[in-house]
Amino acid sequence: MTDRLQFANIFTEIAGRFGADPALQHDGATWTWSAFHDEAARFASFLSSVGVGPGDRVGLLLHNSPTYLIAQYGAFLRRAVPVNVNYRYLDDELAYLANDSAMTVLVTDSGLMERVRAIRKRAPSLRQVVVAGHTGDVDPVTETTWADSLGTYDPAATLCGSDDDVYMLYTGGTTGMPKGVMFRMGDFVRRMFTGYTYRGWDLPTAETLLEHIAAHRDAGDRRVSIPACPLMHGTGMWLGAFYAHLMGGCVVTLPRRSFDADELWRTASAVRADAVTIVGDAFARPMLDALDRAAGDGSAYDLSSLRIIQSSGVMWSAEVQTGLLRHLDVRLVDSMGSTEGAMARRIVTRGTPIETARFEPLVGTKLIGEHGSIIPKGSSERGRIAACAVVPLGYFNDPGKSAATFVEIEGVRHTMAGDWAVWAEDGTLVLLGRGSHCINTAGEKVFPEEVEEAIKRHPAVADCLVVGLPDERFGERVAAVLSFHEGATVADSDSVLHDVKQWLANYKLPRTSVVVGEVRRAANGKADYAWARVVLGSM
Repeated sequence: MTDRLQFANIFTEIAGRFGADPALQHDGATWTWSAFHDEAARFASFLSSVGVGPGDRVGLLLHNSPTYLIAQYGAFLRRAVPVNVNYRYLDDELAYLANDSAMTVLVTDSGLMERVRAIRKRAPSLRQVVVAGHTGDVDPVTETTWADSLGTYDPAATLCGSDDDVYMLYTGGTTGMPKGVMFRMGDFVRRMFTGYTYRGWDLPTAETLLEHIAAHRDAGDRRVSIPACPLMHGTGMWLGAFYAHLMGGCVVTLPRRSFDADELWRTASAVRADAVTIVGDAFARPMLDALDRAAGDGSAYDLSSLRIIQSSGVMWSAEVQTGLLRHLDVRLVDSMGSTEGAMARRIVTRGTPIETARFEPLVGTKLIGEHGSIIPKGSSERGRIAACAVVPLGYFNDPGKSAATFVEIEGVRHTMAGDWAVWAEDGTLVLLGRGSHCINTAGEKVFPEEVEEAIKRHPAVADCLVVGLPDERFGERVAAVLSFHEGATVADSDSVLHDVKQWLANYKLPRTSVVVGEVRRAANGKADYAWARVVLGSM
């Protein structure tokens, strides 16, 4: 096999060796690896016909579906750079991303086409739009259907990729406008091979990859992965799709566009999934509720094939993990990281002590104090996490932010994305939260995530977001938006917060609170703090 670690090279080799094996499944339909490669290669020919070449950006404004993964693979075959686009973006955000990335082609779902057409004049680099699922008219000059982009062209030959090709993923924009995080392809793919260790397989090299896959396949050990969270974000794509495909496995996408825990468990049972990828409690709590209901009414799901549930990006509480392990004999892998890189992880199974927000640091991970010194293990000083597992090349078109985030420490480049933590006595990391969300109340620093997790320990609370509001006396005051479980017997938020006093110092307790029917989050489960501020500000 080629020693060039580029997704197109590897996928092409896998398709050539294991072409009859399933690569994609969606709503009962299956694409073999041969079909996956054939459609991607046809899309690559279409991209070539409209002038897309190495380094050009191809936007993916799509819900989870085989189309997303086929279009991305096709872009890799042209050595182009796929650009993930959040399908919840409105006009201004969509126009910003189209221009910031200078994308030349955009693939989108038909239901999002009106939004795309509204910003076309504001995105001069965008030459072609490919519409998936479209049955109406398209502009013959600037638009085409997904079916035509595949059916009109012969499969393209793979452009032999390089380790030095760029892989890029845009951040979610939770701390400012989205930024394109650029990785050297070879370094990124090599890091993705760590998915093998989560599955319990030995770590391969590029040269041994195919034989590695063949040995496990022949032993009946194949990866069937369900990304329950959006592919447009790193957790869904990296843990849910790339891990499985680099193991010659199959990625199963869910048909519903809003998360339905019962649909997930039904699908996992039907396809004999061994891996599910989620984003913290926003997914895990409804999953646990569904398992509890099914067990209670005697209709438990057959999940005996499931081996691993992976999460990253949002707190995954000890209570929910413990609940899942009552039903499932699996490994729970909680990765601490961001688009900019991985920092730490925690792997638990039945019988393992679980503590919320406590992680094993990856090799080389450090804590940096407020004045720039390295905080030694054993110290209780808070610091910013500096990680060096795979350090990006930088942010696309933003050298200033690149210099501030990707820094050299003791001669080694590290990522400092803004996450704060403290060392525990046993050398593990206790995550506090993202510094940009830190609340300064009368000089005390309060991390919203810590307060949220304490409040969510209350049995009546379904979800919670905590923000800082302007305060004339203290500068900021801690405020919370809560939602309760259906049927919860609790008087009001004040009674909940009274109970929470046992877990939080007094200065961390919310001084203002409001109860809503549902706490709003992004599609990937991450907090919508801007919405929470609006809700609290309207009181």
